[in-house]
Amino acid sequence: WNKNGRWRWEGQNENTADSNFRTNNRISPHTMIMSLLSRLPIPQRIAGFALIGTGFVLILLGLARNDLRGDILESPPSPASVSLLHSQLLFDSEQQQHHEQNVAVAASTGLPEKKTDSYYVFLQKFPLESSFKKIFHTEVIVCPRGTFKDAAFLNMLDGKLNTLVPSRFDETGVQASDAKTPFASIDKDQWSKQSEPGCVQLGYGGANCGVGCCGSPHKRQNTNYALNSREAVISNAMGDYKELYFYGVSGSAGGDVGGISGENAYKSVCHGFMNAVEMGTLPKCVSNWAGRDYNPLTNNCNTFTSTVLKCVYGLSDAKPHLGVSDLRNVKCPSEKKPDGTELDQCLIPTIDASFEVSDKDALSSE
Repeated sequence: WNKNGRWRWEGQNENTADSNFRTNNRISPHTMIMSLLSRLPIPQRIAGFALIGTGFVLILLGLARNDLRGDILESPPSPASVSLLHSQLLFDSEQQQHHEQNVAVAASTGLPEKKTDSYYVFLQKFPLESSFKKIFHTEVIVCPRGTFKDAAFLNMLDGKLNTLVPSRFDETGVQASDAKTPFASIDKDQWSKQSEPGCVQLGYGGANCGVGCCGSPHKRQNTNYALNSREAVISNAMGDYKELYFYGVSGSAGGDVGGISGENAYKSVCHGFMNAVEMGTLPKCVSNWAGRDYNPLTNNCNTFTSTVLKCVYGLSDAKPHLGVSDLRNVKCPSEKKPDGTELDQCLIPTIDASFEVSDKDALSSE
């Protein structure tokens, strides 16, 4: 420091002015930082640059939280509608082998699904508006095999299936192979022709609601989704730039092994109904997935899709080039199987003897 309290380079004349680095005879913070880093050994210098870059990205995401978080398109449910949902059942009546405490109430009603169907699991990726296509939103799409009428498309998927890593929950060898690829890209000219509705769209976004899973819309447009749709559950996804990736198949078509449908995947993540987590009957599936739980770094849409892929389907949660959009490595809750062994998986809620409801007829309603 000189006598006037200003920083100057060693050996520098105080009257020397370098307009490139200094203002009013002061060294810029940028120059000071670069000078300090240049004196460090190369490994520490690289680590320093990496730390500064990471900090810049974190600050950018924090400042832009409201713009980049991706609010869901649907209005969050009112307290009255949530109370009504508590009396509507959406259990998997054919999965009674799950442990006795898997009890929850449904977000909507539906018929029991066939155990002999198989389900194709996809991930769709969108860049966000105002992010220079550097921040991404993802969703899981689950389609029954019967949804696709295009034989050539099915044959292509079945061919790619042999190159994918099988589910860690798959004990049948349906996907057994020596492959190491976590996912396979699907060409746009192939998926854009698949216009049949019948898939389930599983996504998450921010919303001004505190009820469990209110940040994951599950209405008719989400449960009757077409694979070629460019609509996301959030408002600022760039649908024209959608990319699609194939992760695997759950179950075997026409066989004895029932797959996990998109409906059951939603039940697994939400424990059957929106407010089940607050009841404390089950460990939360990574998060409560309320709209206010959204965090652009630690609990975002990509955390949700990692949970569905890894904790529900047992597939890889590796993603295609998401960068800072996908920073969290999710840890699945440990749940007990019928044989007493524990498995890191979000199980499908079921009804058991401990379930109590005032209207027993509701159990058989369609």
